[in-house]
Amino acid sequence: MTERVPLFRHLVLETNDPDAAEELLAQSAVPYRSEAMSRRTAFHTEVFIAHGSQMQLSYVRTSGQRLVRTLMPEDCYVVTLCMKGKIEVHAVGAQISLTPEMSLVCSPLHENEVQTPDRFEALFLRFSRDGLVGEMQKMLDRPVSAPLVFQPGLDMTTEAGQRFRKLALCLCRQVNGEDAEDAAQKLITPILEEGLATLLLSAQRHNYTRLLGRYCEAGPWQVRIAEEYMLANAHLPLSLGDICAAAGVCSRTLQHSFQKMRGYTPLNFLRRLRLDRVRAALLRGDVTTVTDIAAQWGFLHFGRFAWVYQSSFGEKPSETLRQARKRRLR
Repeated sequence: MTERVPLFRHLVLETNDPDAAEELLAQSAVPYRSEAMSRRTAFHTEVFIAHGSQMQLSYVRTSGQRLVRTLMPEDCYVVTLCMKGKIEVHAVGAQISLTPEMSLVCSPLHENEVQTPDRFEALFLRFSRDGLVGEMQKMLDRPVSAPLVFQPGLDMTTEAGQRFRKLALCLCRQVNGEDAEDAAQKLITPILEEGLATLLLSAQRHNYTRLLGRYCEAGPWQVRIAEEYMLANAHLPLSLGDICAAAGVCSRTLQHSFQKMRGYTPLNFLRRLRLDRVRAALLRGDVTTVTDIAAQWGFLHFGRFAWVYQSSFGEKPSETLRQARKRRLR
């Protein structure tokens, strides 16, 4: 097992002892008990664990068929992305085959029965219950009383599913220290985590989906409040729920009204605002590299950032910085 995996810098356990793996993953991913289904392949696992600002990430690379029974804690939600292999799950009355095309969303106190193949790899994203429910309440602009319960199967072939996978892997690279300098970590990691939470709540069906889908018309003053809030706080890891709470409307209403009145979504506005902040820094000519300042404002895919920047301003970001430095030397 030599291939590099997400979280490769965070190996915390390599063992042939199933009990040791169970004890560790109960704290970082999902509590479970397991038993061998076949002696054909000996049990062996590598466990990689990292912590974001609000989430826990665990990656497992395992051999040996096992029957696994899980019971989710009451204080968290876990999304399991199957990276390699095929894992059979009996979840909340539904049979789900986890593959790279299908993931699993586990809600608090739900039980699952899982059959693992001879070899598999999986990434676990553990969200706190309070954080996820709090974000949903901000998106709804109202408190909720009934527990938030997700549909278990998450289709990764949809546009939202593909975005979720990209964000999850980007977060892995970030906590590995592969994408940005430490100075940008405080901004970038929460941005990625908020993006994953917002995407999960808006794209995956749950018992509040219909409420999130309702909207009325926001007033122009509420759209303006949202804009002013983003202008004042663009340096912070804002979520869609934060913007909704500031404007006093639900997410569907805000997005519909923004699109109607401005021709773009709130998050498009925030992205362009941050792009303008990058350009302002480049025009001053006092930054070390383009990638550093781009990462500080949450642009982690440099090729995509450079393309968007050139499309917006008619020149490459490196050209902006080069010209600014020339002016400073005169």
